[in-house]
Amino acid sequence: MSDRVAVMYLGQIVEIAERDALYAGPMHPYTQALFSAVPEPSVSVPRRVVISGEVPSPIDPPSGCRFHTRCPLATDLCREEAPALRSVGADHRVACHYAEETVQKNPFGLQLAAG
Repeated sequence: MSDRVAVMYLGQIVEIAERDALYAGPMHPYTQALFSAVPEPSVSVPRRVVISGEVPSPIDPPSGCRFHTRCPLATDLCREEAPALRSVGADHRVACHYAEETVQKNPFGLQLAAG
């Protein structure tokens, strides 16, 4: 029902892209975790990602990247500097310092298509 999808975390867009591109290659760790919760009938044992840690207060969000307290890739840069929503492909934008590396490192072990 939509052509574009925006994913938000604590009130900020962390990833936005054309629907098919986003589903084929999510680049933000939060988006990857969300997609792992989508049931796949062909998979007998689902690979659901459980994000560790507590959700920060939306009234008093953490400094830097709002997802850094729960992200497996977080570094000092993430804790200190909020990433800008930047272009990572044709009509695909993501707010992550390490967006290009998430597809390579695949912190949640998801099967991602090259997008």
